[in-house]
Amino acid sequence: MSDISQRLVDAARACLGTPFYHQGRVAGIGLDCIGLVIHALGYVGMSIEDQQDYGREPDGEKLHAALLAHGLVRAESIKPGDVLLFRFNGQPQHVGLATAHDRMVHAYAPIGRVVETGLGETWLRRMVGIYRYNL
Repeated sequence: MSDISQRLVDAARACLGTPFYHQGRVAGIGLDCIGLVIHALGYVGMSIEDQQDYGREPDGEKLHAALLAHGLVRAESIKPGDVLLFRFNGQPQHVGLATAHDRMVHAYAPIGRVVETGLGETWLRRMVGIYRYNL
């Protein structure tokens, strides 16, 4: 694992237990799934434009376009530090940060906090994209 990938994973794991808060951007206080990814990327010195003009169910096409617009490239297999995109109700609406080929950290509203979970069959079935920074 590269140094940057390890730092992304460390930054995401440092947020474990942070309460879920829609459009939250403060580790330890409140994060949503996008806020978690923005926090981790900022921790490793990557500056990305933060747009908070999304509802509780983000527009999937805008989310996909934003990932590509911020320098991420599509990947075929999961590696630590990758941003994973998932669909709910047919639309891409959720992101997480891979910590291993079969695990991720994400701010998950139904649980109410940032958690690390396995990428079991349910999550893999929902996954619609793997994105990686070209570092």
